[in-house]
Amino acid sequence: MGASGSDVNGLPRGRHRADLQGLRALAVLLVVCDHADLGPVHGGFLGIDVFFVLSGFLITGLLLSQAREHSRVPFGGFYLRRARRILPAAALTLVLVDVAVLQIVNFVHAKPMVWDSIWASFFAANIHFGSAHVDYFTQAQPPSPFLHFWTLAVEEQFYVVWPAIIFLVLFTASALRRLLHGAPAARPAWPANGLRRLFVAVMVAVAASFASSSIRAPAPAQ
Repeated sequence: MGASGSDVNGLPRGRHRADLQGLRALAVLLVVCDHADLGPVHGGFLGIDVFFVLSGFLITGLLLSQAREHSRVPFGGFYLRRARRILPAAALTLVLVDVAVLQIVNFVHAKPMVWDSIWASFFAANIHFGSAHVDYFTQAQPPSPFLHFWTLAVEEQFYVVWPAIIFLVLFTASALRRLLHGAPAARPAWPANGLRRLFVAVMVAVAASFASSSIRAPAPAQ
């Protein structure tokens, strides 16, 4: 759980959503069954995707509701809640695992694992493991104890970029509204077309992401 007054995503506590909790439980079940290799039940990556979608849904709802209420994107409070929830547990895990690795594993294998932890501490584990062409399910080499940090890295990178995109879209919509209609500039009102512009921005980002993934995808083995 997060800090007092916050839910598991570091958001202010609100109405309990049984549907979202049910999807979270399903996502956990998919990941566990996939790793345990339980019969035909697979889809670990699908479970991770469910978590990402739920996080995006909740964070976007929070940011938009506060932007509508206060006419601004609450960067300070948002990142403070995230830091209080994530940093203590992540730092403790990284330090304790590093200590264990240095005590248990020989230096040749311990050195790259400690390097993995450094990347993980900056929420860049996905970039590090991806650039090293690490196969998540490989059995040819010992897995890094920090491999699971790739999901946290993706989530935190999203939390850095997405609020900024929301701010830019709403700020641009509000600025255009003031320019075209002469609205007062002291405190820009919630733009009526803000959601439409945000939807367009999301579609552009999705298309760019899909194109990038298609171009950079490795060629199939012959």
